[in-house]
Amino acid sequence: MRSIAGTELSRETYISYLTADYARLLACLPNDPVAVPSCPGWSTNDLAKHMGHVYLGQAYVVETGVKAEAKEHLAPYARTDDVFEFMGWGFAAIIKALDLARPERKTWSWHHSDNTVDFWFRRMAHETVIHRIDAELACGSVTTIPEDLALDGVDEVLDFLPLLGSWEGAPNQAFGIVSICALGSKQDTHWEIEFTAENATVTKAESVNPLARLIISGTPEAMDLYLWGRINSSDSRITITGDGEADFKQLMQVAVL
Repeated sequence: MRSIAGTELSRETYISYLTADYARLLACLPNDPVAVPSCPGWSTNDLAKHMGHVYLGQAYVVETGVKAEAKEHLAPYARTDDVFEFMGWGFAAIIKALDLARPERKTWSWHHSDNTVDFWFRRMAHETVIHRIDAELACGSVTTIPEDLALDGVDEVLDFLPLLGSWEGAPNQAFGIVSICALGSKQDTHWEIEFTAENATVTKAESVNPLARLIISGTPEAMDLYLWGRINSSDSRITITGDGEADFKQLMQVAVL
């Protein structure tokens, strides 16, 4: 598994968080759908359907080692309009696929340098916690993200940025240097992003780069939510120094669609 700042957790911990956040997500989703403010155009039913597709799709990848190109991941399942049933099928499939007893092996992923099953342990935990937050925002009662999971979430989303240069229509620009600071309860963790006209590179840093055009800092949870677009810089837990935040957020938006 690739981690820039060494924040990765164990398989057991990812599964524990995945299971707990799925339970919170499921408990929060109402029978009568409501709008999800953090996912414009989505209802809570759309969110449940999305999670079902994600879980089934990635379970297929883990089980077969290849990407589903023509909805092969749906073949074993009957068509249903019950989004909760569909999401439940998906959760059962991904938990079965992410078997803690399985040895590591190569598989498909969309990551530029990580084709391990451990990639999917990490990805599914973070996919679930962010969409659990979405469900809670829709229902008006948001619970916290544990610090270790949030810190790893910051690391994971920042590692998506080097993909930008290979994505069609990616708005690469010579933005300069951005320093990201997650202010933990025990220690602070720093990342440095450098944007050129060709690509973005992300590295671990020991401190804020004095040449940084933009410095963004906050608690690990706040930084995770900010980078995923679930809160903005008006949140009191986020501090912005420098200029160009709107351009940076546009670059991040491509990474986290």
